[in-house]
Amino acid sequence: MRADHRRLEIAVERLLDLLTAKATPFDEALLAAQTAAVAHYRKEQLFLAAVRSHAPEVAGKLDSQHSEATELAAEAVRSLDDGKTDDAAALALRFCALAQHNVIEEERDVFPLVVRWLTDAESARLSEGLAADYDQG
Repeated sequence: MRADHRRLEIAVERLLDLLTAKATPFDEALLAAQTAAVAHYRKEQLFLAAVRSHAPEVAGKLDSQHSEATELAAEAVRSLDDGKTDDAAALALRFCALAQHNVIEEERDVFPLVVRWLTDAESARLSEGLAADYDQG
């Protein structure tokens, strides 16, 4: 999961670099970051199920972050499609901030808790499931 976080961060950082430089067009970078986020959040569903069984409020918070980030990216794309570049840039900046915050929160706060929460059997099932999901792309 950390490796997938790095891929997401790279896509988000590329988009941020373009937005910070006020470079246009940034549509390809936005689409790449959106695609990376959607794929990553889909892959994390098994992980979130494990979190939910021990701390439903934590899983709910992460789910909300994923949903909000996905919606912000989609709104940014729609704004670009409508020719509203300034709106798209503002939405894309919010998407980047939330995606980065989510990665930091998961790695700093949630991963260490999950390691303590899971039984050996749960950990083995999660590892197998994640490996299969990440192998599929």
